Amino acid sequence: MNQQPADERPAPPAPNDAARRDTAHALPAAGHSSGDSHKGRHRSGRLGLGVGALAAVALAGAFVAATLPRLRQERDLRAAAARLAEEPPRVSVAAARRAPPTYELTLPANAQPFCGNPLYARVNGYLTRWLVDIGDRVKEGQLVAEISTPDVDDQLAQARANLVLAQANLHVAEANLELAKITLDRDVKAGVGTATALQTIDQDRAQVKTTAAQVESAKANIEANRATVRQYADLQAFQKIIAPFPGVITARTVDPGALVTADNPSESRPLFYLMQTDPLRIYVNVPQVYSTTIAVGQDTDIYREEDPRHLFSAKVTRTAKALDPNTRTLLTEIDLPNPRDELRPGMYLQVKFNVARSANVVLVPSAALVWRPDTTVVAVLDGDHKVRYHKVQTGRDLGLEVEILSGLEGGETVVVHPGDALAEGQQVETVGGKVDAER
Repeated sequence: MNQQPADERPAPPAPNDAARRDTAHALPAAGHSSGDSHKGRHRSGRLGLGVGALAAVALAGAFVAATLPRLRQERDLRAAAARLAEEPPRVSVAAARRAPPTYELTLPANAQPFCGNPLYARVNGYLTRWLVDIGDRVKEGQLVAEISTPDVDDQLAQARANLVLAQANLHVAEANLELAKITLDRDVKAGVGTATALQTIDQDRAQVKTTAAQVESAKANIEANRATVRQYADLQAFQKIIAPFPGVITARTVDPGALVTADNPSESRPLFYLMQTDPLRIYVNVPQVYSTTIAVGQDTDIYREEDPRHLFSAKVTRTAKALDPNTRTLLTEIDLPNPRDELRPGMYLQVKFNVARSANVVLVPSAALVWRPDTTVVAVLDGDHKVRYHKVQTGRDLGLEVEILSGLEGGETVVVHPGDALAEGQQVETVGGKVDAER
């Protein structure tokens, strides 16, 4: 038997197509589970991609929905701003008006009594009684209280006794003078060298002069004692406290039995306070800007701030004629009759003056003024609603309005709050019509 070499052995037959098909049909039975797993993973990936795409679309829609209104609003605002930039600026206006010949000036004032004084004791003693109390009206000369002063009474009695003694001494001196004169006459008639010596006559003459001097001394002593009597009589009169003028007792500081000390500033105190309330003195401090418009005899209306409808008419009585250098105000007094006691001293009042204005004064709102470094101007609208700046001279500042002394004639339309943006000749549009500002 012939053997062939190994490399010459015939190759195994190649499988035919039928065999491959049979093999292909046989394999799935062993690998079925692996193919199902791959298909599941493919389906899950496709589902995740779909959900992500939907979320992105939703976010994009929300972004567009939120952005578009804002963009439209910005577009509308830019359009409105463009329209406003093309339109003329809108301004508020008022009418410049001629000032009336007079105006009312109201200033605060205070009421003071026409006369008001504390009543002091003039002598030391004890208060015996008081006859009036706070709120009582008294008349001039009415007895208010009495003070017991026994020491003053004793001193007055002693002074009167000294006066009687001085008068008696005067009679003695006058008698001695009469005797001295008679003696001198007798000795002179007798003659020197007969019954009377010359020395005796000289002595008689000296005695006459001496007794005459004693008479004059007695007279002077009488006058001194009379003055002492008057002094203690006056002190005794001060035992009675008398009202010096009609008024109202507004305070009482003592009771019966209280020790009253006089002429001692550290210990003495007023017994009563007395005020005359009819008329009242109304004092007003007029500022410098109005001081030259106040005159004696000028009519005024006075009222309480809590009751402005109840007016009291009076005239200016006097002024200080000079301004207080500390406050730059003019002290003005008005004497107001107060027979029914409707006003009280110490009240805070309001005084209304009717003040005359200078001629050719125009009033404009304070907000219409424009202050520039070299002048003051007012923006006035012409017939075409164009701004024209007028130089003006201002007067008094009345609060809401200002007096214009020159630069306006009255009746012009002025711009209120013009600011710095309005240029000369610029076209403007008025808002709200013309306002006639009132004080």
